[in-house]
Amino acid sequence: MKQLRRLCWVLAIASFLNLSLSSCKSGPKDSELKTQAQAKLPTGISIDVKKGIVTISGEFSDDLAKQSTENSLKAIPGIKSIIDQTTVKPVEFPMDNELTTKVNAVIKDYTGVLANVKDGVVTLNGQLNRADLPKLMQAINALQPKKIEQKLTLK
Repeated sequence: MKQLRRLCWVLAIASFLNLSLSSCKSGPKDSELKTQAQAKLPTGISIDVKKGIVTISGEFSDDLAKQSTENSLKAIPGIKSIIDQTTVKPVEFPMDNELTTKVNAVIKDYTGVLANVKDGVVTLNGQLNRADLPKLMQAINALQPKKIEQKLTLK
């Protein structure tokens, strides 16, 4: 009888210690993680947290914003992994007519340079002084075409 009572006490103490120690290891609660993570999210992105696993959804403005957000979420202690269900807003290119008008306004200052615009791609042909190329390319890049094909003959 004494041995049974002693065994019950030992089991009770062991169970209490096990419960106490395991509650210390559990880490932050999902609600706490969600609050910390929401502070790092841009508008338009939503979050769900279950057992330390974060699921993000919504639309980012660009790849850089997406990567930056993921990195800041990974830095939060207690987040085990991130499930990414987001998209990145597609880059919008001006219509070819609008882009052509803008490109022509840029190249008017560069005699001997011709430009063709098709599907957002600007193709530069003709002749240009080598020293003027960086300035021209910078001006065309500022118009945000899909691509620039430089086929100029440089002097």
